[in-house]
Amino acid sequence: MAAAFYDHARRAVADSGLPAIEVNGAQQRGRNFGARLANAVADAFAAGYEHVIAVGNDCPALHEVDWAAVTEQLKAGRPVLGPTSGQDGAYLIGLSRDQFEHAAFAALPWTTDRLFPALHRHLVAASGVAPVRLAVRDDVNEPAELRALLRRNRAGALAARLRRVLGSTHCTSHVPARSTTRPVLERRSRAPPYSSLLSRR
Repeated sequence: MAAAFYDHARRAVADSGLPAIEVNGAQQRGRNFGARLANAVADAFAAGYEHVIAVGNDCPALHEVDWAAVTEQLKAGRPVLGPTSGQDGAYLIGLSRDQFEHAAFAALPWTTDRLFPALHRHLVAASGVAPVRLAVRDDVNEPAELRALLRRNRAGALAARLRRVLGSTHCTSHVPARSTTRPVLERRSRAPPYSSLLSRR
């Protein structure tokens, strides 16, 4: 299941036409999620990029994002946030070099239900303007959310692949025990852990 979500996110990112950096597994540095994400964003800016769009691998509708519109907002000086259902997390965070302060970004309440409002306030303070909010989109972090995704069947190829992985075309009532090797669905992640789309201008 983790591989299916990763592949779906990779395809969505590739279709954006923007350069991408995947930061995963051994590439991550830091003692907690906030430190790892902040280090990844800092590395992208250190490489010379002026704007970073960080996205997660747990949003089935990531392919619906209008990447060109997000990029235009960043070039205009406005950060961008994609809120998850419940308005507590983010499936996308877009910010520019001058809106990033490493320590403050790392110290946000990542992996809690307080993230989105804290992230919104942080970006307002950093940029002087309210972040542009994208459409609310679901993310999948728990078995119940996975069952709901399969019932709705809006994810198309992703849902079909997940059904194949689960071994049934009618798998909306049962989700296998959590894996100990690929913990994508083990805990609620309220920030994008997967990759960054980058722009030098």
